[in-house]
Amino acid sequence: MKKIHIMLCLALGILVSGCFTSYVSTKQMMGIYQGMTQSQVESVLGKPDFRRFDGDMEEWEFHRDNGTPVLTSEPVTIIVQFVNREVVSMDTFKGYGRPAPMHSVVVPPAVNTTVEVFPNHEQVEEARLMTDSEFDEFINKLKITVMNEDQKKLVDRMLRTYDVTSNQCVKIVKEISYTPDQVEMMKKLYPYVRDKRNFNKVIDILFSNAYKDEMRKFIEEYHQNNK
Repeated sequence: MKKIHIMLCLALGILVSGCFTSYVSTKQMMGIYQGMTQSQVESVLGKPDFRRFDGDMEEWEFHRDNGTPVLTSEPVTIIVQFVNREVVSMDTFKGYGRPAPMHSVVVPPAVNTTVEVFPNHEQVEEARLMTDSEFDEFINKLKITVMNEDQKKLVDRMLRTYDVTSNQCVKIVKEISYTPDQVEMMKKLYPYVRDKRNFNKVIDILFSNAYKDEMRKFIEEYHQNNK
């Protein structure tokens, strides 16, 4: 009889724990932040209901009830995007599935998905990362663009639509001939970089410590001005 009671308790515990994975609190949603690994996200939100892939980008979609099994409000959809298996953005929506445009969100996104720009940029547009084929096409155009000013114009046009990763920045900067122009290109790209904490790999392209220090100072001032 004691064994039966133990087995029933274990079964009930598994059932209850399974039910709890269908619920998520506002505190848990606010605990998702940029740079978290996929395993860390899974430990907070559980396994995703849907997964999507697009080049380096991976997207997880969770369907949860906001609250607990005892006290719930309304269903919520959580969209978490990863680059190199680390969080770059999150969106949350009322109901199950992506809403039509202009639907309100349950929790403000953890990461701003619009492009960060310098004050002299006149237009701010919604941006996304390029797929591998799109980026390869862009790099090929950059390689056959000889003049530095023409390269800058090509990059400017790209940044009106796309964000970039640090790995992509490495490839872009390597196509620039002179170190001062490379530094200028890094400053142009940095506000649009999704994984800014990895930008040191771009700075490491520079041979001169003076230029590296100049770039690090720029980054420090950038973050001070955008707090």
